[in-house]
Amino acid sequence: MKEQRNKYIKVRMTPEEVRAFKEKSADYKTVSHYVRKALEEYSNVSIRRQLELMQELGSFYRRYQSELSHIGGNLNQAVKRANELAVAGLLPPSYIREVLLPLIRDTQETVNGIKRQLDILTLKTGKP
Repeated sequence: MKEQRNKYIKVRMTPEEVRAFKEKSADYKTVSHYVRKALEEYSNVSIRRQLELMQELGSFYRRYQSELSHIGGNLNQAVKRANELAVAGLLPPSYIREVLLPLIRDTQETVNGIKRQLDILTLKTGKP
């Protein structure tokens, strides 16, 4: 015999929260079904951990997106200038030593740091 659902819970919401709640529950048979399903999924530790990891990954990508763009632009400008000077026969070895190599090293360090952080996030997911 199926257990009767005869208990209810009152929740106070703002009009905006009610609108959002109704939108999100529209794909379910009933609002109650939506709430029970959400509770079941959020209570599942692995699903909750996946959501946390997704948030961490999103934060990670936002944090480094502009930094990588800036570094890529700087490196592109330096290499373009070096190419122009090399073609003109005006590229002294000191330019490579004093300008290009430090920029390339900084870029390598930043990229390696990003890789390390991505590896840490990947390890948290439990996947190699």
